[in-house]
Formats: sequence, C-alpha cells, structure tokens
Amino acid sequence: MLFKNVLVPYDESEHAVSALHVALGMVGDDAEAQVHVVTVVSIGAIPGPSIDSDSFGDPLSSTTPLEYDSVMGALLHRVRADMEGMINDAKDGASCKIVSTAIIAGSPVEGIAEYVTNHDIDLVVMGRRGLGALRGMLGSVSFGVLRSVDVPVLTVK
Repeated sequence: MLFKNVLVPYDESEHAVSALHVALGMVGDDAEAQVHVVTVVSIGAIPGPSIDSDSFGDPLSSTTPLEYDSVMGALLHRVRADMEGMINDAKDGASCKIVSTAIIAGSPVEGIAEYVTNHDIDLVVMGRRGLGALRGMLGSVSFGVLRSVDVPVLTVK
C-alpha cells in the first residue's frame, strides 16, 4: 500500500518533529504525494469573553468577541510561522508537496479527525507523546486519534 496523502499533527514537541522526519522519509521522494502538517489550536486555548466578576484583573476577561478573534488570529499566525521554520529545517530535499496549516477546533483529537475526513488522508504519522504532562505512556491525543480515525496511525518517538 502506497501512501499519497499523509497527515502530521504538529504541537511543537520533539516527537512531532520526529514524526515529520519519518513521514518525509516515507513519501518525500514521491512528487505526487502530499504531507499535511497541521496544528490544532483548541477553542479553549485562550479564555473567551466573560462577564464573570471572579476573573477581574485577567486582561482577557473583558475582551470583546472582536478582540478575542484578533487574539486567536495572532496565535494562529505565530503557530504558522513556527511551523514554516520547522518544515524548512526538516525538508531535506523532499520532492513531495508539503501543506501546512493551523486550524481551530474543539479539541486536538476532533480537529485531527475532521481534517483526516475532509482531506482524504490515508495515513497519520504523529508523535507518540506531545507536550502533555504525562510521560512514559501513549499520549491522550495519540490515543484519541487512534480511536477516532479509520486510517492507519503511526506513532513516533
């Protein structure tokens, strides 16, 4: 089975960078293949506008929806810039097409599963563990993706 449309979720962890190297090693020589590098920003990554008086003093607690959108847009821009630098470092002469994007979703698992479905992905190559606090076990995002998608998932250390 040849993989032509590979997704690499990116969360700025060393495992995610390793996953990109593995994906490019698998399909990088195929000019018809695509590697999608995707960062999912959770909707809850930045607290939304609130009228809760307990959040007094929190600079984001009094934001308007327009200001909140601006903050999320700036976050997505920073993530995309970081991804571009990392991808350029990892390319190493790959001739496949590399698509990078940052998306907003309810959770990383939801965002990855939706991206797999919407972009006809046939393989997910992802870090075994990301930036979460638990060490020594399969990460919750990796585990969630394994259970949520109908394509092969390769986890990488």
